Amino acid sequence: MQTFIIENAKCQRVIASKAMSASDFDELALMLGTPIAQARKIGFVAARRADKEQLVETLWNGKESQITAQTGDWIVTNLTPDLTIMRDEGGNANIYAIRADKFPALYTRHEGTNSFGDIYRAISQVECLYLPGGFEIIAPWGEMQRADQGYLLRNGAEIYGNHKETFDATYELVD
Repeated sequence: MQTFIIENAKCQRVIASKAMSASDFDELALMLGTPIAQARKIGFVAARRADKEQLVETLWNGKESQITAQTGDWIVTNLTPDLTIMRDEGGNANIYAIRADKFPALYTRHEGTNSFGDIYRAISQVECLYLPGGFEIIAPWGEMQRADQGYLLRNGAEIYGNHKETFDATYELVD
């Protein structure tokens, strides 16, 4: 049974009322006639461990998503390749949370710190699909994720969204 719908095939907006699977990702690529691209993160992140349960909202020119970070999870702030904090038009830092058990497979320590934590660099690649019409999907952590334009990313078995502006500033496509 299909988890998602393509709201408008021409603008390629995807809506999913539950978390998408890896096979959904493949099926979507076929339906859109879009090749799956490889990307690697070129930006850095500042990260710190949550010392208590806390709600983390991801903002990029509006609310993109939210997650309740548990004690020990990582609160992550996107940085550009020159280590500048990524901020949207309203001045909000691009912050999200990563579960404690997932972080070590995604990032390794880099030199330096800033007010958001120690600096890390990504060590993995993701698969991605560009959606010019954006998405409204349920992220793997169970919360709605939205963007008017963006990418669906497949990182192992997890499928989640990334706003086009943050993707363009922090990822590069790999041949």
